[in-house]
Amino acid sequence: MPESKDLWQTLLASGEIFATEEDYEHGYVREVRGDLEQYIAFQVAGETYGVSIGQIAEISKPMTTTEVPRTADFVLGIANVRGSVIPVIDAAARLGLSRRPRTRSSRVLIVRHEGELHGILIDSVVGVVPIAPEHLEEAPGAIGGTRGDFIQSLARYEDSLLIVLDLDVLLDPRDFLSVPAPVRAKA
Repeated sequence: MPESKDLWQTLLASGEIFATEEDYEHGYVREVRGDLEQYIAFQVAGETYGVSIGQIAEISKPMTTTEVPRTADFVLGIANVRGSVIPVIDAAARLGLSRRPRTRSSRVLIVRHEGELHGILIDSVVGVVPIAPEHLEEAPGAIGGTRGDFIQSLARYEDSLLIVLDLDVLLDPRDFLSVPAPVRAKA
């Protein structure tokens, strides 16, 4: 049993506070934080983004979309998801990043926004990340321009940075239409 003794010594030496069987026998209750917000973390063009899990209706494999004329280049089109027609956008194009080809890991996040469903094509899902409110930071003022507008907040988790997206800006319907071509007067 030298291995278990070594493990126990390693745990003790780590300085972390942990409960033993004896602690639980004497009524120890593990404190669980109730204020942690859960985020779906996902990859787009090599960067990690997140959306509150409460905004996610489902995560789907990419579906067939029908192009819609005079829409912005980031709008892939519309898709039928269980009888509901929803707009589907390419997250990389919307964020001004380079588009990547679809892979087996590509997914569509179907999000609820202002009472409607929208699809967001992403490169891959990382997982669910719990984040404490005190670990959310405002985006620095130096992140300006178009991409900065999409950032709701930043959070550190493990050794990564999670960019929490602002769906109000990302899914602003005014941006979905391309500027119509000018009508020429007949001579």
